[in-house]
Parts: sequence; structure tokens; C-alpha cells
Amino acid sequence: RTKMATTAAVSGRSKLLSEPPVPAALTPTLREALLKVLENRPADPVSFLSEYFENLAAASEGAVEKPAPRQQQELVSRALKQLLLCHYSRPAFSRNLASAFHILSSPIGKKKKAGLKGRAYTELLRQICAAAQLSSCSLIHKLQCWDHEAVPFGVFRHGVLTCLIFMEFVKVSGRLFDVLADSDEADRTLCQVLLEALKDAVSIGDSSSSVGYLDAGSKLAPDRLGQAMERALRLQKNESIPSISKEEFILLTAPLFIEKVKPIY
Repeated sequence: RTKMATTAAVSGRSKLLSEPPVPAALTPTLREALLKVLENRPADPVSFLSEYFENLAAASEGAVEKPAPRQQQELVSRALKQLLLCHYSRPAFSRNLASAFHILSSPIGKKKKAGLKGRAYTELLRQICAAAQLSSCSLIHKLQCWDHEAVPFGVFRHGVLTCLIFMEFVKVSGRLFDVLADSDEADRTLCQVLLEALKDAVSIGDSSSSVGYLDAGSKLAPDRLGQAMERALRLQKNESIPSISKEEFILLTAPLFIEKVKPIY
């Protein structure tokens, strides 16, 4: 038995010795990747890690000299991926935001100094709002900086968060439309009632008091909205009912959010 145990131990030791050692530089990389998973808690960790290592590979390839426009485009794309790793309400978002700022602040070309410029910052905002391109034009106009202007982190944080919250607002507006919609269109009168309720809620929500927030929430309560819509339909009687598409509805709701945003200048 002793001989067999000794043979097994020697065999196991020789197996370990025959396996190639893990490179020292790989350990911190793996640790950082696992930390990202724990911080962001993605629904699909395998896909998350795959994309994370792809971004690392792209970053290492970025050291090779490339045309400035292409290099900037790649930096904006990498920064956007960092921002979308988790929801902006999660604690990990602060770190992702700082990483995105660092990526965009990388110098482009040999003669360029480090630092985020207005062109890359504005392009990032456009990409965040790409799914709502038409309704976000005036928002981008309020938040953008001059192409060659240096953008501090505070301005970057304000612009990015505003655009992410705006896209959330657009999604909520779309879901509200879906509740009213029959097929691809909804009754314009009912949508108008909903728009008025949203407008009242947003105006009341400007108050910093808790009573103001409660009052704003009551404006959007299902029973109050239902009563208002019922009154509107009763007034229509047998008149022909005009319809509205989701795109039109979002174009009407977007200004309710945008008018509350303070411009950079």
C-alpha cells in the first residue's frame, strides 16, 4: 500500500511538473476580468467575458499606428461598450464611466496630447442616443462641446448620464404607447391625454419636496389616467378617430424631458 501511495504521489507530481506554468502577466488580467463580472453581474457571464477579452485585444492592437479618424472611431466604440456593461443605477457604473473617460482621453497619433476632446465626446453621445436619433437631436445640441475643446470629467459625466436617462425615458414612452396601441397605431386623442398627464407630472416633479414627487406620481396613477381617457372618448362621440404612430408619439414626448436639461453653455 505504501509503495502504491508513493507511486501515485510521484505520478501526480510529475503531471504537475509537465503542465506549462501560468504566465505571471496573465494572473492580474484574469483577476481584473473576474472582478468585472462580480461588479457588473451580467446575465450571460460567458458572453460578457468573451466581449471583455475582445476589447482587451482591440486595445493592444490600438497601439499600432492607424489613421486618426479610424482610431477615434474605435476608441468611441470601446468607451460605449464600457458604459453599457451595466445599468447606470448600479454602483459599478461609476468605475465603468471612469474607464470610458480614460479610453477617450488616450492620445491619437504621435503629436497629440492626452485628454478628451469635444469631437469624441459628442460622437459618444450620438452613439448612446442612436436608437432615438430624430428625437435626440435637440438634446445633443444642448450637451455637445466644440470639436477641439477640452472636456473635463464633470461635463463628460453629466452628458453621458443625461443621454442614458433620456434613452430610458424613450423606452418608457414606447411601453406606454404599446398599452394604448391597436396594431402599430394608437388613438391620437388618448395619446394626447397621456401627454398632458406626463407634462403635468414633469412640471410638478421639479419641486424638491417629497409632496411634489407624490403629487407627480398621482398624476400618472392608472385610475386617474383611465378616467381622463374615458372623458376624452366620451367627448369624441361618433367622430372619426385620428391615429398616431409610435415614432410620432416619442417625438412628442421627448421634448418634455429635453426642456428640463440645462445646456452646457
